[in-house]
Amino acid sequence: MAYDGIVYGNRVDNFSERKLYAKVVDNVLSSASYFARVMSMGKPMSGKTYDYTVKITDSGLGEFFTGLESLSLSASDTTIALSYAHTAFAQPVVSIMLESFANDGPEGTIDMDVYKLEEAKAEAVSRLGSAVFGTGSGDQPLGLGAIVDDGTDVSTIGGQSRTTFSALNATRTASGGTLTLAKLATLYDTISASGIDTETPNINVTTKTVWSLFESLLSPTVRAEYASIGYNQIAVRGTQIVKTPDLKGHAGFTALTYRGRPVIADDKCTSGNWFALNERYIEWRGRNSVPTKYRGKIEKVDLGTPTTIEGVAADMPTSYGWFFQPYQMLPQQAGMVARLYVIGQMCTSQPRRSGRLTGITSV
Repeated sequence: MAYDGIVYGNRVDNFSERKLYAKVVDNVLSSASYFARVMSMGKPMSGKTYDYTVKITDSGLGEFFTGLESLSLSASDTTIALSYAHTAFAQPVVSIMLESFANDGPEGTIDMDVYKLEEAKAEAVSRLGSAVFGTGSGDQPLGLGAIVDDGTDVSTIGGQSRTTFSALNATRTASGGTLTLAKLATLYDTISASGIDTETPNINVTTKTVWSLFESLLSPTVRAEYASIGYNQIAVRGTQIVKTPDLKGHAGFTALTYRGRPVIADDKCTSGNWFALNERYIEWRGRNSVPTKYRGKIEKVDLGTPTTIEGVAADMPTSYGWFFQPYQMLPQQAGMVARLYVIGQMCTSQPRRSGRLTGITSV
């Protein structure tokens, strides 16, 4: 094995063992910040589909009157159902018997079989972290590309047509290449209900590039604030900004703020996009029980904190929808296979309360 530094000869190589660091340091995967947040706030899913009854039009039946004139007797039909079925993701975990023999005993500094399981979880998180920003194509769950859309990329949501029901459109605005506070203000004003805190975005998600562009718009204020009271952070499940001394880095995300709402960066976010999200109306719904026929064959799982891997995937939570199929011997090969399954769906009940700017390249 090649190494940096002084090259030893037999006098050293044949007399000394190497010291191996006891964890695998990931140099491949990128951070899926928003997926970690979505998973940590996941909710259970039951039934064939998970549905919302939503109002999509005004009945128009209300009227002013002065005396004994005839009043409207018309009935109204103002609601539809948004319906969401689960999607499924599988990640194999393969163990080769002879490699396990070689890794067994005190010489096995890193438990290879445990690592392969934790690696599988990390890779699953990475794939799903990208899907959270996607359009739901290729059997993937719905992502923000579908939820925060006006029919440009995804013409239906919850099984209903956005052309037929324009109330199902989110606000999607081309930025013209630039990010400005005025454009953000217009976006917020469009998707918010005035005077109602719960009807405004509670978090903003963007790329690291756009996050830095936004920081440059606020540079004097940011420098003054950081110098006086430290960096802003938001807890994984939180909505309130706190300062660095009160929240450890592994428990949250570094954040800027816009109109008092946190702005976080995500490696997986679609290039050039700024998402302003009202998470009251966006949620991950994951399966929470094992069907009777499959009990003992698969099990719900929370993989917890990895012991053999280090890097961006080490602190990614699992939640509703995660299942594990234990190792089974391959009938014609000397090895075993296990699988992780993630079964659930990203759902929205009111897309119009979220929005995005697209095509941001500069300020």
